[in-house]
Amino acid sequence: MNSAPDIHIESDFMFKYIPIFLQRFGMEYYRENFCIEFFVNERLTGCTISSSIVLSYNPAKDDLHVSRFHPELYLEPNSKYMSAVCFYLIIQHSSGLFAVPHACHISLETVPLICNGFYKKLKDFDFHVNRYGLGNVVELESTISKCSRDTSMIMEHHYSPGEIPFMK
Repeated sequence: MNSAPDIHIESDFMFKYIPIFLQRFGMEYYRENFCIEFFVNERLTGCTISSSIVLSYNPAKDDLHVSRFHPELYLEPNSKYMSAVCFYLIIQHSSGLFAVPHACHISLETVPLICNGFYKKLKDFDFHVNRYGLGNVVELESTISKCSRDTSMIMEHHYSPGEIPFMK
């Protein structure tokens, strides 16, 4: 029996903070095969705040891996919760670009301080420790809860001649 995939309802938190994020910040992405790099820009000045956000998708394992997530939004004034919104938007946008199935999971590596202080507090995800690695590394995993959130405001990034993708 074929049934429609589950589309989850966006949390009240995201419903409240996504518009605030989008008023202040813009986002762009650059995709190369199964890798994607995101850029966060200050909407008023157009200055790039962060380019340290990289994800990759492994269709054989149904794994959306967060290689780097350092949006540096905490350096901006009045930016509480903006990193959480940014993370949510990049996951929603990536899952759409890669057409990931609902059985797909998110994986990432971090340190315990960031695990407990950030990822485990994200109520729109169900992050749990998959494994404790060497060197104080924690491997986290979560399922993807796809929502009907439109992410078309995240525009494609075009590199200038001489710039190298994924190197910042």
